[in-house]
Amino acid sequence: MTDSFLASAVILLLALIIDRLWGEPKSWHPLILFGLWVDKCQSSCQIPLAWPAFSQRLFGVFAWLIAVLPLLLVWCLAEALLPRLILDVLAVLIVYFSIGWQSLREHGLAIATPLMKGNLAQARVAVGYIVSRDTQNLSESQVAKAGIESVLENGSDAVFAPIFWFLVLGVPGAILYRLANTLDAMWGYKTRKLLHFGWCAARVDDVLNYIPAKLVVFSYALCGKYKNAMQAAQAPDARWKSPNAGPVMAAGAGALGLAVGGEAVYFGKTESRPILGKGDSPQAADLARAIKLVDKTLYLWLLCVVFVALF
Repeated sequence: MTDSFLASAVILLLALIIDRLWGEPKSWHPLILFGLWVDKCQSSCQIPLAWPAFSQRLFGVFAWLIAVLPLLLVWCLAEALLPRLILDVLAVLIVYFSIGWQSLREHGLAIATPLMKGNLAQARVAVGYIVSRDTQNLSESQVAKAGIESVLENGSDAVFAPIFWFLVLGVPGAILYRLANTLDAMWGYKTRKLLHFGWCAARVDDVLNYIPAKLVVFSYALCGKYKNAMQAAQAPDARWKSPNAGPVMAAGAGALGLAVGGEAVYFGKTESRPILGKGDSPQAADLARAIKLVDKTLYLWLLCVVFVALF
């Protein structure tokens, strides 16, 4: 088991180095093909909205299984047929494609850099790429807040959760998590069309993120203002968005000594959201601090992984 974990640690380190140096592929990504496959699964399995909710959920479960299981079976087949060296190379590539560390940093810095230079218009455009709220009239503090919320939440989803499942279940864990998270992003909306059909995708994503999110809350706290972060994560309002995303954002904001949440405009409608975290309203430089918090947390995780692998 020690040798196996050591091998996983080496694969993870190589994947993170590749990701940090090259970032996300600009012209092509395997998830593009998966997205096309998901669309076919949805069109084949979605039933009329007039059918009962239970039937829609059942077909959603069936569609989820059709979307995910074949790719897991392909890896199992590869393990049975390919030599170890090729499998290790494929493992590095799969983990690299599963993690979005550098992509998260680039999106965050694309907002933080113009914001700190006083170019609010460019920062508004950049933050519009990663949040669903209306951004054209956001103030400097609101842009910073939106960026910080996205960086902290996606730090858990795009970086730490795939690492966790890779270390626990190997390459199948990384594949399972990334596909499940993508399905939630495509089917997990509470629209009339997807409310019941996407129920399975949303619930599976919640389950797979539950333990990683708890670890991220603790890790954010260790890398910042510990007491502030833990109090913020344990506040009743922290479960506002979901049992995972809310506490993660609250802990990250608390670790930075900031308060996020509050009112935001989505598609022309103002929504009142609870305050998450504990501290001051975010300013331009705080977004760069949030990116550094994710970096520090990742280094802490890597230190723990290396320690377990070696000792």
